[in-house]
Amino acid sequence: MIEVRNLTKIFNRGKFNETAAVVDVSLKVKDRSIVALTGPSGCGKTTLLSMIGLILTPTSGEILYDGENVLLASDFWRTMFRRQSFGFIFQHINLLPQYTTLENILLPLYSSDVDPWEYEGKAREWLSRLGIADRAEHLVEQLSGGEQQRAAFVRALIKDPKYVFADEPTVFVDEETSRIIYKVFSSLRDSGKTVLLSTHDPELMKIADETYRFCKGRLV
Repeated sequence: MIEVRNLTKIFNRGKFNETAAVVDVSLKVKDRSIVALTGPSGCGKTTLLSMIGLILTPTSGEILYDGENVLLASDFWRTMFRRQSFGFIFQHINLLPQYTTLENILLPLYSSDVDPWEYEGKAREWLSRLGIADRAEHLVEQLSGGEQQRAAFVRALIKDPKYVFADEPTVFVDEETSRIIYKVFSSLRDSGKTVLLSTHDPELMKIADETYRFCKGRLV
């Protein structure tokens, strides 16, 4: 279980442009569930998601994984925990244009003590499952937006993470890709994964076990 206690994030603290992006948020994410964060643009969803995913450091508060406050651990420990246990699906995809689809998917594995190409079969299996097996050797610029998003999904899932974080995963894709994404998230939950996502998509919220709504950085 993930538990967030009184989490706050203030940018530019003490300066004229100080911004309270997240204010005193507390919530729980049960194991093997899909939890959606929703609310208007700029309400703090992405900032909260980034803090729980240990990309951003909170100004104050606690983040507990299975009862342990991970913010008390060293930067090195948090980095290793993130690499081993988390998969990230970013809103703007962040695929590298100079590499092929397959190479992009395998890139995160270079930071682990494994041979990335040992995962080639698994990557191709996921690409086939998502309907883009024939795009494995294509460069990013040769993919449609929906195909790029599906490739980003495979990149996030290649290490079989326990926790999957997704920031607006259907905002830039077509209906067909959206339907595939709904099925992927449901199957991840069924296989024992925990999914935490931010979204405006009502269909995506329908498959969530819980939905938290935000406004101006606060849980409402």
